[in-house]
Amino acid sequence: MRAGRGSIAVLLLLALVVNLPLVHQAWQHRQLDRDGRDVAATVTDTQVLRPDSADPVHVVRFRLPEDVDPSGQTWPAEVDRATYDRAELSKQIEVRVQPGKPGNQQVAGATSSSLGYVVIGIVDAIVLALGLLLWAHRRRRDADRDPDGADGGPATLAG
Repeated sequence: MRAGRGSIAVLLLLALVVNLPLVHQAWQHRQLDRDGRDVAATVTDTQVLRPDSADPVHVVRFRLPEDVDPSGQTWPAEVDRATYDRAELSKQIEVRVQPGKPGNQQVAGATSSSLGYVVIGIVDAIVLALGLLLWAHRRRRDADRDPDGADGGPATLAG
């Protein structure tokens, strides 16, 4: 095994680890689409974070029905303003949840940040740049060892 193969293996492992959350999230969304069940959850609390800013954050805390989540855990969700207002008035919010896995859920009207995708994209770009630098370094090293292009293979007879 050449010394450079270990570096390539490390970069591939790093790329796998960095992208694992995306793969896991896609898998969970697929399971919700396929097996999910829509339920009305009970709103236990509502809160507006940064109310004086141009971009306030609306948070709803809720409990899933007991047959879905016997532990009665309270779950938070960041939602849009219209969903927040409806949840505050009705004390209920619609949630799609995977039976047997109350942590795998999708709240109707939920908002999400793209920050995670940006961070993963930046790290992927860094891993790709490191891979390209490694590849260029190996090509340069190989060219320095064999400037004429002779590969040291078996000699051939020239007639």
